[in-house]
Amino acid sequence: MNSRTSRTQMLYTLGFLFFLISAFAAFFTGVKVGADKTEAKYEQLNNTTKTAEFSGSYQQQDLVTFYHNVFLPYREFKRNWNSEVDKLTRSTDARENEATLKNLSILADKQYKKVNQNSLFTNSPLLYQSQLNILKSLTLFSQASSKITAGAAGAETAKALNKDSFTASAVQFGLLAQTNYYDSMLKWGSKNNNKIPAEVGSLQTLSFIKWKKMPLLQKNAAVSDMMLNHKFFASYDPQDLTAKVDDMIYSGVANSLKLTDIQSSVSLLVSTGAVQEQDFIKWREQYYSKEILPQVPFFYE
Repeated sequence: MNSRTSRTQMLYTLGFLFFLISAFAAFFTGVKVGADKTEAKYEQLNNTTKTAEFSGSYQQQDLVTFYHNVFLPYREFKRNWNSEVDKLTRSTDARENEATLKNLSILADKQYKKVNQNSLFTNSPLLYQSQLNILKSLTLFSQASSKITAGAAGAETAKALNKDSFTASAVQFGLLAQTNYYDSMLKWGSKNNNKIPAEVGSLQTLSFIKWKKMPLLQKNAAVSDMMLNHKFFASYDPQDLTAKVDDMIYSGVANSLKLTDIQSSVSLLVSTGAVQEQDFIKWREQYYSKEILPQVPFFYE
């Protein structure tokens, strides 16, 4: 009798342990579900794209069409996300906080549909990857907003949202998509001017001397890569940060602050909130009137 009871208890224990292990594994793999579903949908196209990597087409029309159909909807979402999360930190109304989270999830789904309704850019591998990463990002942002429980303390709700693993992955995919797009513009530039490199190159401790010799498209791609590496998910664009860095250098501010490289300058500008949307437009004529740029609206708006 005791032996049978012991066996029964052991089976219950093993079953309970199996349940815990399964739950634990599900927690750490859950963040991949939405992104993997998005990627699986286009797996066949992805296989085709890999073979085209070395002959990818980066025409100006591709860059402009991509901006309107893919990058702009995500850019609008990013701006709204940052604005709403900022408001959330100051809210003390539980119902209002719940509505904010719901609206963010709805917005992510809405922008997903906009981005997804257009065909993938299979002739331009980097644009293809950028669109796919944006779809992943929006999927995860929607899931993050849906899973967080809103409380009266908006600051705590915002903190929980920002620290959520789904949000972290959504930010990563979004910044990766941005880097893909700016790298594609650099490739376009290299095909139109032999003085523009096709790749960003090494970014280890980028000196002011080297920076000043770089064309604008290369600077923007380098800054986008820095934003990705440091998870700067801001409402402004890489060219805004580029312009702020250039103004800091040419105005003598960087020298007075004893800054010696681009990375430290970028970190200082971002950490102090010194960069704003439209900073590039502000300094465009002064610093970039002779630069080669595609006719993408955010360089001229």
